[in-house]
Amino acid sequence: MSVANDRITAPAARPGQTALYQFCDDADRLLYVGITSDPKTRWARHRRYAATTWWTLATHVSVDWFAERDAAATAELRVIRTQAPLYNSGGSPSPFRDQAPEETPCPMTNMQRFREATGGGFQPPGRPWRNMDQAVAETLARDMAAGRMRCGDQLPRVAELVNRFGVSADTVHRALRRLVAAGRIERQGVGSGTRYFVIPL
Repeated sequence: MSVANDRITAPAARPGQTALYQFCDDADRLLYVGITSDPKTRWARHRRYAATTWWTLATHVSVDWFAERDAAATAELRVIRTQAPLYNSGGSPSPFRDQAPEETPCPMTNMQRFREATGGGFQPPGRPWRNMDQAVAETLARDMAAGRMRCGDQLPRVAELVNRFGVSADTVHRALRRLVAAGRIERQGVGSGTRYFVIPL
């Protein structure tokens, strides 16, 4: 199946089956692997949230269907651990243990992005953040304290924060909830119209 930047035709869902998909670039480097029962919806999320990372690099994708989701998840984990996709982080072998035969650590491209975006000084040496949402919240709070975001300013949209920090949309939402609870920002609107604004301390 061919991919032309943002013009992707996802295969139709197959009721009761789970797709294992692998996006590659024009040099056949594996960019990202995932599983889904609904490729159209899942790939639309990739188009939105991976717009500045791997999505526009993809030139082709392969799809294999499994009758059981557990079987697809097992296959996905094996691909992550043996083929080291450039933009997966979940499921990659821990750098703190010996590798099993044939395992290859992922490049952790998104983790590198996260560390760069948070300044690299928030986590103890040699230990990644256990609560990435806390690091995102503290980084945004630091931006406010430095005047890079002022009272009344609207925060970047979730998709922009996902791309900045290399984290999931869920992590960004948790970070925003932390800032709301701390009285640093306020939420306005609901659903897709939700926006966040800096408020006075």
